[in-house]
Order: sequence, then structure tokens, then C-alpha cells
Amino acid sequence: MKQEGLSFSGRDRIVVEGKEYLYLAGTDYHRMSRSPLIAEAVAAAVKEYGLGSTGSRVTTGNHRLYQELEAALSGFFTTESALVLPSGYLSNTCLLEGMAEDFDLFLIDEKAHSSLFDALKGIHKRIVRFPFCDPGGFEAQLRKHLRGGERPLLLTDGVFPARGELAPLEDYARILLPYDGRMLVDDAHAMAILGKTGKGSWEESGIDRSLVFQTGTLSKGFGCFGGLVCGSLEQVERIKKRSRAYSGSTGLPLPLLVAGISSLAYLSAHQELISGLRARTRTLKKRFLGLGFDLPDNPVPIFSITFYDERKNHHLASRLLEHGIYPSFVHYPGAPAGGHFRFVLSSQTSEEQVELLFSGIASLV
Repeated sequence: MKQEGLSFSGRDRIVVEGKEYLYLAGTDYHRMSRSPLIAEAVAAAVKEYGLGSTGSRVTTGNHRLYQELEAALSGFFTTESALVLPSGYLSNTCLLEGMAEDFDLFLIDEKAHSSLFDALKGIHKRIVRFPFCDPGGFEAQLRKHLRGGERPLLLTDGVFPARGELAPLEDYARILLPYDGRMLVDDAHAMAILGKTGKGSWEESGIDRSLVFQTGTLSKGFGCFGGLVCGSLEQVERIKKRSRAYSGSTGLPLPLLVAGISSLAYLSAHQELISGLRARTRTLKKRFLGLGFDLPDNPVPIFSITFYDERKNHHLASRLLEHGIYPSFVHYPGAPAGGHFRFVLSSQTSEEQVELLFSGIASLV
């Protein structure tokens, strides 16, 4: 089915070629992008502030709303400081521009997000790839390439977005510790999703927060837009002083800052959305695993479904359409060969909708 020309209807429906379908896809894990509360706050902000910030944050564009959003972020993630950036994609570049000089060897997961690979293009030091989510392969590369007295930096997604695999951060932390190493974790798909309080993959894994440089976005779990770095005051100040991507960019539009502030406030006050999504994800994954589907057994609400057969996949798409569900068949880096159906639960998905999805797929097994 065509992926272009989509439009939304309410928080959980999509209109394609004039027909309305249930939408269980994308990355808006709490459907905050369609929240009436956020929409009202943004509409009021447009009237009060207009649109653009009118300049770089290092010149005349540093509106007080940036500080308000950054305070809200550091509060949510319980860090000393936070920094709002032009996009999630740029957050890794900004982080490395600020912190790279502290490290000598950069080791990146072979399936890491393209923003991590692009961020390394400006780093003129040794860069090594290691096998996907493989602590043993990482350790072998570390021992092979690290020289005496050098510090390593590992780069990985916290959650890999195609199938929802979790990076083995606990194993990585154990391997890095003797070398005073650190991790740059792109937590775009973990923020407001993983961990007891939604702080991300490091909270989920239980590792020491000080081992992690955490980057992310407001466009997934928070349903808004903009990149972010959460960490120490020193990290944030170094990014401000050293990152050309930060200083050379116009800041986020002011209404989007209000959207972020509103979304953070809502999710902070409704932590049950995070814990509830986690529990329902676990339950549904067990049911799909029981049918023989190859899914990562974790609380990430991404469901990668494929029969590895073009005819059967086409049949499933037709069956889903009959059930009124949009068949989100996608080709994306990290997806199974030939593509897959990438379904996503949100905290707004009803039990009836979950059953509709499961029954539609189970009927073909």
C-alpha cells in the first residue's frame, strides 16, 4: 500500500485514498503529537510568540522558553543539565563536537543509526565498527585496536528502531570500565518508553548513568520535535562552546518549545502511561512469540512481523485492510530482508484495537 499522501484523523486513525484505517505504526509512542492539550498550547504560543526564534542561540535567538524546556528535561531525566538542539539527528553531532577530544578510539555498532555514523565524519581519530549488539565482538575489537593509556567511546542506539532490539548496555559497561570508557547512546526510541520512569535504555539496563552520554529527540515518545542532550553541566557547556552545528543553527521554533514543555509536564504527571505501555507490550509480545514470530523479547513496543514470504505478506496486508488496520509494511535499515510489517503499540491503543491486530495476524498462522 502506498506510503505517501497519508493524513491523520484523531489520535489513532489514518486516511489513505479517502478511506480511514486504524493506525498502529510510526514512532509516536504516546500519541502526544495528536494530543488536544498540546495542540491548544501550541496554538496559544503561535499567537503570543509567533514562529521563529529569529537567530542562533549564541546571538539573539536564545529565548527564555529554551531555558524552560531545558529545565523540564533535566527534571524529567534527573540530570544536572540539558540542552535543546535543532533536531534529533544533529544531537549526536553536537555531542561529539563537544566531547570527542576526551577519547582516542571510537567503536560503533555496525547497525547504528545513520546520525551516529554522520557525526563521526568530523572526528579525525580512529573509528572501528563492531558486530550488531554483540558484546563479545565489541570486546574483541576493543582489545585489538586500543593502545595503552587510551580511552574508548562506544556509540550505539539504545533501541534499534526497525525491530526494537535493545543494546546490551550492561555488558558494554562491564567491558568499558577497566579502560575508563564511556558510551554515546542515541536514546531516541527509548525516552519516555524504557526504564521505570521513562528515562531510557540506561535506566532499563540498570547501569551507572555517569557512563553514558545520552542523546535523543522530542519527536518520538514526547510527540513533538527537537534534539536533546541530557547530562552534566560541564558536558552542556562544552557543547555550547565547541559545537559548530549548535552555534551555526537557528533555534527551534518557539511554539515547538511550548509543545515540548507541555508534553514533558503531562508525561511527568501521568507515569502510568509509561508503565502501562510496558506491561501491555510484554503481554502482546508473549502472544506473538507463542505463534512463532521472531520478536525481541523486551518491553519495546515495536512489533516486527513478517512471514519471509512475499505472497503470505501480501495476503496479510489484504487481511489487515479487511480488519480496518493500516498495513504498515516498510523497508528500513535494520529490517528483515524484503521488508516487514512494523506495528507499534501506544499508550493510547485500546484493548479492542490490540485484539483486532492480533486476531488479524493470528488468523494466517
